[in-house]
Parts: sequence; C-alpha cells; structure tokens
Amino acid sequence: MLRRKAMKKNFVDRYAMELEQSRDLNNTIVHIDMDAFYAAVEMRDNPELKDKPIAVGSMSMLSTSNYYARRFGVRAAMPGFIAKRLCPQLIIVPPNFDKYRAVSTEVKEILADYDPNFLAMSLDEAYLNITKHLQERQNWPEDKRKYFIKTGNPLENDKPRKEVNKLREHERSISPLLFDDSPPDLQSQGNPLQGNSEEEDNPQTLQNSIVFGTSAEEVVKEIRFRIEQKTTLTASAGIAPNTMLAKVCSDKNKPNGQYQVLPNRQAVMDFIKDLPIRKVSGIGKVTEKMLKALGIITCTELYQQRALLSLLFSETSWHHFLHISLGLGSTHLARDGERKSMSVERTFSEISKAEEQYNLCQELCSELAQDLQKEGLKVLYFNVVFLDFFNF
Repeated sequence: MLRRKAMKKNFVDRYAMELEQSRDLNNTIVHIDMDAFYAAVEMRDNPELKDKPIAVGSMSMLSTSNYYARRFGVRAAMPGFIAKRLCPQLIIVPPNFDKYRAVSTEVKEILADYDPNFLAMSLDEAYLNITKHLQERQNWPEDKRKYFIKTGNPLENDKPRKEVNKLREHERSISPLLFDDSPPDLQSQGNPLQGNSEEEDNPQTLQNSIVFGTSAEEVVKEIRFRIEQKTTLTASAGIAPNTMLAKVCSDKNKPNGQYQVLPNRQAVMDFIKDLPIRKVSGIGKVTEKMLKALGIITCTELYQQRALLSLLFSETSWHHFLHISLGLGSTHLARDGERKSMSVERTFSEISKAEEQYNLCQELCSELAQDLQKEGLKVLYFNVVFLDFFNF
C-alpha cells in the first residue's frame, strides 16, 4: 500500500513538473466584470433607486443586487422571498433584458478596440487578450491615448489644474455603485478617472483630458474610463498571464477597481500562496467543504496534498486542482467548445413539504430526459441537487 502511494506521488510530481515546464507567461489576459450590472443599469435610469437597497429579479429568484442590498446578505441566485426576509425594505425590480443587452453592446464595442476576438462570457463579463494591443501601443503618440472627460459644463482651457481635479472628484462621486461600504482607497486609487503619473507630470496635457500610458494597467484604466464615460456605469478588472488568475484578480478590488498579477513566476506564486480555494472559479461550496474536510483551505495546501487528491478525486478533478495550485490557466480564448452537460431549471415559490419537493424533482428529471432524447443522447445518470435556501 505504501509502495502504491509512493508510486502515485512520483507520478503526480512528474505531472506537476510537466505543467511547470509548459507555463506560459507571454500573454496579458484581462477579465472585465461590470459592477452589479443589472442593478446599476436600473439605478442609472431611475435615480430614485440610487440610495435604496434594490435587486433585479422576482420573488422566485434574483439575478443581482446592488451593494447597498448586499450589506443585508442579499445575493444573486437567491429567492426574492428570502431576500425580503433579510431586507424588508428591499425593492425588487423586474428585469429588462432588452435594455441590458443594449448597454452590453455599448461595452463590447469598446472591448473590441483592444481585442477583436474577445470572449464574452455573459452580458456583463468578458475576457480579452491585449498582448497584441500592448505591442502596437508602445509606438502610439499621446494624441492616440488621449480622452476627453464628458461633463455638463465643459472646462475652459485657461482654468487652473485644481479645477480639473475638482471635476474628477465630482465625476468619481456620482458613480452609482460607490456606496459607503466600498473601501475609500478604491474610490480614488482604483477609479478609471484617475490620471496616470505621466499625465500629472506633463504640462502639455489638456486640462479637461486624460492621457493614458502604455502599460497593461494603463490600458485597463483606459478601458474602464471609456466604459464609464459611455454608459455612466463602472467596471472592475483583473490583469494576469491567464484567464484563471485574471478572473480572481477582477474580484480583488471590486467594485470599480482593478488588480494585476505581473507576468513572472514568482509574482504568480506569491499571489497564489495564501489565496483561499473558494476564490477560484470552479470551486463551489460543495467542493470547498470536501477540501476543507481534508484540511485544505488555501492554494498552497492544495498543492501540498496533491498526491492525496489524486487518490480521492477523478483524474479531471485533481488535474484541475493541480493547475490551480500552480497558478496555471488558459491563455487561449476559445469561443466554441464541446457541450459537456445538459440541465433543466425552474424558479419556484417557497415549498417545504417533502412530497411537493419529490414531485418537483420527478418533473425536472422527466423534462431533462426528454431533452436528452431530442439530442439523441442516452441517460447515464442523474445528478439531482436540492438547494437548501435557508443554509447560505
């Protein structure tokens, strides 16, 4: 038995070495995530909602909530009737997807300027590979990196710089997403309206314009600035050598901020070292509980227990865990892929009787079986999960 474990560990270690040798640090991947998108659009279009806890959805299910409502524990994918218990004053706004798609199109038009092949994950989320853009940008003159601040009262060119700074503070303060629970340092440091150091030292910069630099951070500031100027909505962003890290980074300084992991191995490993496994996309509550039972809470511990995980989990799962523990992810933004699952879902009102729950399960299984039959697929097994809405 001990020999088998030792052989397995050697096999896992060899695989880890192969992964390390394949590490790609030559790409700059950006993950753009609009802040509380549906709720932000509703607050923008109805200023009366700005200082109130709101959510978009119905009493059956919520799509998103603003940051005010999140103070009370209101979250996306939560039934509205439970959200109302947590926050009785919550305003639930019916979704308007035509409106959200229109705003999303405006954002995507901006993203296409930096990566025509960007990968949209949803209406409010996308990945970009800006490697080529960064190379071209190094030779761009300032005029090509200059953007004017849209205001109701345009500044005159002879006004002093302090007036411009006042303007920026004003633009920063009217963001519909920066509430009191947003860290104050993010409201200044992470805001896309904040000019870069090149601009502050350049006396030739127009007082009502911003000149962005040529680095990856400056490019992302520019993207977020343009999104806010065009839609009056804010976005958060992550910059990293691969999609997995970029996704984690975009949540680091949310809302209305950005974070970068530099493209070198030491920076990646320092970032991963104490990162909680739950922060990584693809590790949900169930997987987190199983890993915690093994004493695994951080990505470092995920790597330390790699041999054990290879014995307890499927090959696909422990391969995924090993990629995560090494800070590895995709650098290829693939638009199409093989479909690996099918599911059915339904939103419903509060039910507590076991018989009603089993009947619902039977209906969903029958519906899924019919869908599989239409696709010419055979039913191998059903993975039925009941969500305990009262155990968040």
